Amino acid sequence: MSNLRLINLQFNPFRDITPSLSNNLVWADMKDVKSKISKAYTDCINNSSKQIILNWGAYGGGKTFSAYYFIKEKSTEKNLQHIYIRCPKDGSKATDEFFKSIIDYISFEKLQQHINSIINNHGESALMNFLTPISSREYAKAICLIGSDDQDISELMNRFLYVGLTKTELKKLGLAKDIQTDTDSIKFLAGIISCFIGDGTFYDGRVVFWIDEMEDLIYYASKNYKAFSQVLRDLMDSISTSFLLFMNFTLAEGEESTIELILGGAVWSRVTRKIRYKQFSFENAKDYSLELLEQSRIDKKDKAPFNDDVVDTVLNYIPESALTPREINKHFNSLIAYVIENDAKIIDTSLVNSWIAEYNEDN
Repeated sequence: MSNLRLINLQFNPFRDITPSLSNNLVWADMKDVKSKISKAYTDCINNSSKQIILNWGAYGGGKTFSAYYFIKEKSTEKNLQHIYIRCPKDGSKATDEFFKSIIDYISFEKLQQHINSIINNHGESALMNFLTPISSREYAKAICLIGSDDQDISELMNRFLYVGLTKTELKKLGLAKDIQTDTDSIKFLAGIISCFIGDGTFYDGRVVFWIDEMEDLIYYASKNYKAFSQVLRDLMDSISTSFLLFMNFTLAEGEESTIELILGGAVWSRVTRKIRYKQFSFENAKDYSLELLEQSRIDKKDKAPFNDDVVDTVLNYIPESALTPREINKHFNSLIAYVIENDAKIIDTSLVNSWIAEYNEDN
């Protein structure tokens, strides 16, 4: 931190080659994307809308950053539950991985506390009546059991979600079966998500669900991605209100038809909006870089040592086809490390050229 202060920076704004919720998340440029996502949140929060949004664009274009930024930005929003997962990697186990990733993100402890609070305040019968049309009576009962104060029941329900129970254990809980099929999983997930939405009487919430890296579906066997597409479609259809789903796809320009092919017509037809992360122009790249530097400068009036000429030199070094937030971050992060390593106070053409020479050797 002290070294950064010597070059007029409070923090390194280019540190996140890949984003992290624990670091400073500063939005720069991409004003159209930010506006569209903000409006989707506003509509969900204010109007209880259901939206299915496809975010797509080039590798390193800012889709994961968008998810992390808005999860952090909206973290204090009342009764708003975020879910963020990455697309399952193993197509043959996609539904199981999808199910467990959602439970992991929310956490069993939070599920227990939330369901327990609903039951204590409004009664188990009210929750059962709400969940039964969504999840079936059997799984509505299981979801209610997650909110139990009994430690033994709590431990059994944790195992019920992750590994399943023996017939004896199911009988002890008064349950007829485990979660066995894809259909069972979706019924149960729809019920869990609906607990964080409610019906406006016992609870009035919103759920925003980000599924990242959905381009991994390309590597699924045909039968697997068709099956997982069905899972997505069924989940979308099971929740009717106060639900915002973002699907992040990394694909080259002009490949929207590929996404449609992978998702299948049924899911594609349910997409309510497509947000495209367009390739940066040089002007976009410069605005992006300067806005990040502006947010992190100690002395806002002094652009040194990262003045416009330095920014132009770095951006001109990056191939035009690679002008994405990730590549820009990668190069400026490297330059900052080089400046600190060489204890430089001034960044001039000679220093930048020295950095470029070293960068070329290492990359």
